[in-house]
Amino acid sequence: MRMPNLSLPPPAAAAPLDEGQALGVWRLEKPLPDGEQAHAGQWYSAHHGRAAEQKAAVLVLDRSDQGAGVMLRYADQAGDLASLQHPHIAVPSDSGVTPDAHPYLIIEGSHGEPLLPQLHQLSLRQRIDLLVQLCEALRSAHQQGWLLAELDPAMIWLDADGNVRLMGLGLARIPDPTDPFDRGLSLGAAPAFTAPERRDGAPPSLASEIYGLGAFARVLICGWEDTPKGLAPRRGSAGDQWPRLSEVLQMQLDALLRATMAESPELRTRGAEGLADELREWLGQAPKRSALAASARSSRQQQPWWKRWLRPQSP
Repeated sequence: MRMPNLSLPPPAAAAPLDEGQALGVWRLEKPLPDGEQAHAGQWYSAHHGRAAEQKAAVLVLDRSDQGAGVMLRYADQAGDLASLQHPHIAVPSDSGVTPDAHPYLIIEGSHGEPLLPQLHQLSLRQRIDLLVQLCEALRSAHQQGWLLAELDPAMIWLDADGNVRLMGLGLARIPDPTDPFDRGLSLGAAPAFTAPERRDGAPPSLASEIYGLGAFARVLICGWEDTPKGLAPRRGSAGDQWPRLSEVLQMQLDALLRATMAESPELRTRGAEGLADELREWLGQAPKRSALAASARSSRQQQPWWKRWLRPQSP
């Protein structure tokens, strides 16, 4: 696959492109709001120039170090990414450069639209169901040798059937601590979604992934605010957003959220798999654990998992 020239002109935000603009064989449709004020570029829906029924999502990147980082990562991983299979994960299939020298990525298929602008339509249970779907998609990604190195909320979409879709630009092979592209923040994600050890230069890990998932979970459950450094989750209680929750359910959910974002990696929830199980348990569903995991759990203290996290912590 031929990659575009990455010697870009001076940095610049991408100007809005017109409907019908041709990018290779694709024709742009409408720009898509994603609910963020600071990220790597602008999403568009698109269709194939010779077959309008063939759809795609297009990310036109800013002409910046972040945009170049996204393209470099794609160039490095394109062949491997194509083999990643999961119904809730979509990965780029092509790339190019616009006439005014902005790099872009094509993700073929019908993926819906970014989640955050649609979030107000969803109940708490629907939001948590989406979180479980996202965690299960990452469980599958882990089994195929990938983790979510960087979580940008603009990359989490809601499809036409109401299911989550991860636009997998932040995925990286695990483990690969020697790869320089896996150490930088190529998506321009807000610091609020980046684990402390990653901000200090550590490579991505399952522990840093769960921190980003926890921040995103807090956005879905507690809301968010725009800051000078980008979108950030609110740090209050789930009860602030959902006052009808019982005190016990509120305490459990608050404890669950705190566990995902513990400052120390070893104190965090044990990965997306663990978070999926704990969210199901909170919903009153039977968690999908293996017999070995269930046996290990039964040998631990009989205290409910959420009580371990009720000790006071700094906001």
